[in-house]
Amino acid sequence: MWTSLKELIWEKRNRPFTFIVNVAGLILAFTAVIVMYTHLIGEWNHDADVEHRKDIVRVEMSWGLTGGAYAPWLGDVMPEVEQYCRIFLDNNAAVHVPAQQETEEVFIREKVFLVDSTYASFFSLRMVRGDSTYRPDGVLLSESAAKQLFGESDPIGKTLILRHNIPLTVQALFKDIKNPGIRSPRILGMLETANRLFGSKMTEEWDFANFETYLRLKPGTDRIQFTGKFKQLYAAKLKEIGYKEDQISQSVNQDLIRNYTDIYFDNEVLGFADHGNYNDLRILMMLTILVLGISIINYVNIATAKVAEKSRTIGMKRILGAGRTSLIAFLVFDSVFTCFIAMGAAWALAQGLAFFLQQWIGLGDMSQLTFWSALVLWVAVPLLCGLLSGIFPAFYLTRLNRFDMMNSQRNESLALQRFKSGLMILQFAVSMGLIISTLFIYKQVNYMKHFDTGYDRKNIVVVHGNREQVLYSKYPGFRTALLQNPAVLKVGASKDPIYNIRERGFHLDVSGWDNKGAAYVTWVDVPFLDLMGLKILEGEGFHEADQVIKDIGWSINQKFIINQRMAKEIASLAPGQNYLGGNRIGVVKDFNFRSMHEPVSPMYLGLLGGFNSQIDVYIRIAPENREKALQYIESCYREFYPGTLYQYSFMEDDYARLYGSEDVFALKLLFFSVLSVVIACLGLLAFVVFFIEQKTKSIGLRRVMGATEFQIMGLLNRNFLIRLLAGFVLVCPVAYFVVLRWLSDFAYKTELSWWVFAGAFILMFVIALLCVSMLTWKAATANPVNSLKNG
Repeated sequence: MWTSLKELIWEKRNRPFTFIVNVAGLILAFTAVIVMYTHLIGEWNHDADVEHRKDIVRVEMSWGLTGGAYAPWLGDVMPEVEQYCRIFLDNNAAVHVPAQQETEEVFIREKVFLVDSTYASFFSLRMVRGDSTYRPDGVLLSESAAKQLFGESDPIGKTLILRHNIPLTVQALFKDIKNPGIRSPRILGMLETANRLFGSKMTEEWDFANFETYLRLKPGTDRIQFTGKFKQLYAAKLKEIGYKEDQISQSVNQDLIRNYTDIYFDNEVLGFADHGNYNDLRILMMLTILVLGISIINYVNIATAKVAEKSRTIGMKRILGAGRTSLIAFLVFDSVFTCFIAMGAAWALAQGLAFFLQQWIGLGDMSQLTFWSALVLWVAVPLLCGLLSGIFPAFYLTRLNRFDMMNSQRNESLALQRFKSGLMILQFAVSMGLIISTLFIYKQVNYMKHFDTGYDRKNIVVVHGNREQVLYSKYPGFRTALLQNPAVLKVGASKDPIYNIRERGFHLDVSGWDNKGAAYVTWVDVPFLDLMGLKILEGEGFHEADQVIKDIGWSINQKFIINQRMAKEIASLAPGQNYLGGNRIGVVKDFNFRSMHEPVSPMYLGLLGGFNSQIDVYIRIAPENREKALQYIESCYREFYPGTLYQYSFMEDDYARLYGSEDVFALKLLFFSVLSVVIACLGLLAFVVFFIEQKTKSIGLRRVMGATEFQIMGLLNRNFLIRLLAGFVLVCPVAYFVVLRWLSDFAYKTELSWWVFAGAFILMFVIALLCVSMLTWKAATANPVNSLKNG
């Protein structure tokens, strides 16, 4: 073995270019594998920290949520339930730490989860220090949140203020959650805080679905039987509450119980959960395999290109008595040895790039790896790749008898030439396919960002509400003050971002309604439609007189504006006919209020009133006076809402952030595309070197016969460019259907433009031409006498 190892090292010293190209391609491919592997480990182990994850289910009555009263009731009536936990999300809540002797005043916005006292044991929180025993005004902080709020001082026993008027005492600290999971809380308050915030016993409500409800079942509980029993009890409870039979039937005949382990990768599930994207993972895995495949093709191509040189060495070994089996083992060992060297270098490269890749594309978190998962990566990948890349050259180079091997001119068969040509075509095809896919993803993202959504989002500043009654109560005065400045053109308000309405309204029990579920709804003030450029097609918009009625409270005089999509669903109703506890006064032109993955759904607009505490204020400013307008808006805000956190953004930026996941996915694809092109070019360079070495005498003869340098270059380049064209023809239909399948997830999609395919070909053509021409020019301009002598 040591003799073979010394021989391999000696050979690589004599052929450094070949070794460097092979190892460089494998290093880049293995780096991609390491980066992707760590990402997969993190995604698949998203719930690994939750000890009883296989016994946990979530109750889903309305969009993944339930009323607050169901959890304790289920704990009482179902003996299969060992423990329950409710979660209420106070999203983007204002958290304030008053200034103290050793710390400065701190304001942050954070997701605050208000939970039952069982949360820590339910979801296996790792406590650091403090007392996590239940107390109504207590709060638990992650280590990172504690450092952000209290700096280096000890936070235990100190007070933070939630929403400017709810003091909470820090009881304990827990470790930051390592894996992404469906939830990564940093601040955990007690559930009673929700009652304090909203001034009611919302934890005892049956009808208002505001809570995620989790149940931990006894081990071995049959889920089908449990679900059937639950539905019977649920139907009886709804009847007791006063629901009608048709309402009970509609409520019970849906998926009500979901396994905790199924939530993360199910993007259709709502609630407060974060989600992974299984389709993106599958695509990234395929890309990793393709990049790895390109590097293996490189190795095989270079190994078979060296057939003349290798065959003489192998033939001599055969003459000296070496058997075919030992020679195959020697050649495969050469490949495996090279792969292990490449893996070591790739590991160092991945470690060095980890921070950059995490910031850029969200990949490369090496902390996800355990010892055993890292060992699998270190051993399995180079061993498998070494076998795959070494097995064909080994069998091919040892197939001839020992005397034929010594005659190198007989070894380059037509079949081998076709095989190598096919591998190169496949390599070009994969690289161009990745380029085409990347270009189309960027084209779709750009299309979504500049799509006409039906409203004008330019030059609009959004001042984000604090989820406080005071914000709406002072809004009319705030609006009047803003309009005093000529740099402020228009002002309006909405309960939800107009580009991402999430709230569902009432189920409509009317003739013609065939939509499954409730319509979307948001609440706006009178000037909002004009501010956003929303067009009324039928009836009329809101008026100031309507606002006065609305501020008094809910009544039969409530007025609503519906969109065209909803008008089609309820075509049997005329304007002014009562439903929704009010009447419809107009129809607004359809506009996109959700992601462009979804078509326009039925929705209606209600009028803002005193009960709507969470509002965003939309301010259209004169673009030429942008800085002055921003300064004036901030001064007005601080005048009307002193002591609160001022946050603003531009609506165009908020809209663009809706498609952040597509942006990141495009960057990931770009990363793999660049790797594939670089690896393919490395292989092409090495292959051209061997090709020119084999054609040295032929080049010299043509020069002697009068061929010019450009004729020689054209002859040499043609072989590679024909293969590039063949790869393009091969990949076009495949790329077309792959991109078409990806675009099918979008309700609004870009065109499959021909110029994207042409652009990918031209880009690869230019890159390949530059790589080949650098070497063919040197060969074409060499002294023909030397070429004939050395050929």
